[in-house]
Amino acid sequence: MRIIGVIPARFASSRFPGKPLALINGVPMIKHTYTQALGAKSLDTLIVATDSEEIECYCHSQAIPVMMTSPTHLTGTDRVAEVATRLPADLYINIQGDEPLIQPQSIEEVIAEFASYGDSYMAYNLYKSADSKEAQSPHTIKVITNTQDELLYMSRTLIPHSKQGKEVMYKKQVCVYGFSPQALKIFARHKKTYNESYEDIEILRFLELGFKVKMKETQYSSISVDTPSDVARVKEALRTASSKPNFGGGGNCL
Repeated sequence: MRIIGVIPARFASSRFPGKPLALINGVPMIKHTYTQALGAKSLDTLIVATDSEEIECYCHSQAIPVMMTSPTHLTGTDRVAEVATRLPADLYINIQGDEPLIQPQSIEEVIAEFASYGDSYMAYNLYKSADSKEAQSPHTIKVITNTQDELLYMSRTLIPHSKQGKEVMYKKQVCVYGFSPQALKIFARHKKTYNESYEDIEILRFLELGFKVKMKETQYSSISVDTPSDVARVKEALRTASSKPNFGGGGNCL
């Protein structure tokens, strides 16, 4: 089974322009993400997919495999789908470029789920428990699953809601996705679906098109960098970590 990891990296983020090249302890975020993901030994290839010449230049300076993709893509998964038309594989892992603390074990968990269930599901994803404070943030995507850990819905709002006012045990999405080539073809040929367009959660497209998504509970987590203030959280996590990744220096083409 050939498995390709793809890190979509868009320069023109509305909330955080230039986010993939934001420095974290002197190293651009995209290199943190790439170096962490390299720890997933089941990946045959790991590549950055971007529409930015600046990101491409930086990746070349660091010997990070990179592919230029269309600037018209609306989601990271669309970018992964373009990679799939040019690099054949059995499974594509979408690794978010704004997850500089991504745990390689979470990537391996998605791969293991695909190895177990194959084409029984259109997509694979992870979730873990979230406390009520985390759940309040619209950047934390809440997850609803059935008893088979199949996805029922995701939302940026607080779900489920307790009518009786009971304490809710929330589940939050961990942003590592697994897609077959067929899944990416289906995703790419459809426009954003109704709920997807409101929630801005791309995996909802599969649910709305009538396909099943397999979730798996994980103990691994990360910190998504959605705004400049999140960089400080990542720095603090690196500072307090018992073992820190060994990153090289930055390039000279920023």
